[in-house]
Amino acid sequence: MRATNGREAILRAARDTFASKGFDGASIRDIAQAADLSLSALYYYFSSKQDALYELVSASYERFNAHSRQVIAAAGDDHAQRVAALVRYLVRFRIANPEISRVVLRDTERLTPDRFARLHELQKESRGLLLDIVRAGEAAGEFAVVDAALASRSILAICNAIPLWYRPGGDITPEDLERTYTLHALRILGCAEPGAGDLERLFAQPVPTGETRLSPDDPDGP
Repeated sequence: MRATNGREAILRAARDTFASKGFDGASIRDIAQAADLSLSALYYYFSSKQDALYELVSASYERFNAHSRQVIAAAGDDHAQRVAALVRYLVRFRIANPEISRVVLRDTERLTPDRFARLHELQKESRGLLLDIVRAGEAAGEFAVVDAALASRSILAICNAIPLWYRPGGDITPEDLERTYTLHALRILGCAEPGAGDLERLFAQPVPTGETRLSPDDPDGP
């Protein structure tokens, strides 16, 4: 057994253990074994699996939100282009990070009420990134939606569900998903069906991918 792997090794182990067993099915001993640490070494960093879950998910949201802002800023001022960039990034992120995605979708409600309330603020911040674009596009007459918040939630929901069914190496490529989900998003927002030239413009914009998959030393994003 290695002398120490530290906090990040424990968070990686917690991510993988929660993803495979679920929060309720995982024990603190399971996490210690996955991290190749003794229980006493794990308890030095985290007093419970609840502590590990909260730090794992909250830190992931913070990193994800920060990089999403960079993606939006790089897309320029065009609202449809910003939506396309954010959707494309989110699709890539979900494909690259299925483990933390499953944990977020399934296990965050296992947090204590006070921790869940703090996490809910990070979730609102994450949803607000798209909602702000949708409201700005609606005000500019570029989007036609009945309810901007509901439209935003609908777009995020279909993207966030990707890890529940998608498996790399099949008939559907990541590029197929990017294109299809971007078109779905624009339809939800009431955009006119883009022509060939518009599609080329939407997908010609490079999307920063430096944080699509975080480094092996960090737990991945939400």
